[in-house]
Amino acid sequence: MRIIWIYLNLIFWTLLFGLSSFFTILFTGKKENFKFFGVIWGKTLSFIFNIKLVVKGKHNLQNRNYVFASNHSSLIDIPLLFIAVNRYTVFIAKSELSKIPIFKSILDMAGFIFVDRKNNDNAVKSMNNLMDDIKKIPRSVAIFPEGTRTSDGELLPFKKGAAIFAINTDIPVIPVAISGTYSWSKKKLFDISKSVISFEFGEPITTENYSFDDRDYLTEKIKANIKNMKID
Repeated sequence: MRIIWIYLNLIFWTLLFGLSSFFTILFTGKKENFKFFGVIWGKTLSFIFNIKLVVKGKHNLQNRNYVFASNHSSLIDIPLLFIAVNRYTVFIAKSELSKIPIFKSILDMAGFIFVDRKNNDNAVKSMNNLMDDIKKIPRSVAIFPEGTRTSDGELLPFKKGAAIFAINTDIPVIPVAISGTYSWSKKKLFDISKSVISFEFGEPITTENYSFDDRDYLTEKIKANIKNMKID
């Protein structure tokens, strides 16, 4: 029952703020307006779900764009990340989400891309399209290197997409350790106690001197940073 309540809230507020951002961007022509709706979406859900968000390592973020590479434990990771980064940020989303017509239109308008993990050629093409678009309209990009949510709270093997994207764009990587969302996702139906969830930003990893051959090393470096910061 609790998961149904969570999904209903996610669907309702996602549609409300998503459609609001869609029409705002449509009429203003400014994709960066998505930032406002992403943040208010996250704050609304954190209030409804009684979440206290603690953000650490803000001093590692400068006034520039980054590739945010984070572990992934629950449905609430994405809206909370928008609050934590507090800047125009888009996600690289799995292609399955593009099959939801309204959702696809909202994310397309905001500057997200969909990646088909089963079709490498299409995935590369999508990433190249995003790289070209970033040159026109700068933004930060968030990626979950694990590719899916953990089922036991432990880190899954990291895929190389975040490292390759950062190397190809020369955008620094910020490892992000999310702690507490897995425990939040396992709470019982009538447990309305406040959940404390933390996001910790690691030191930026500059990628200017990395080549494609360094993708494995960079991937493991990102994972090691997240593992060292993660507290549950």
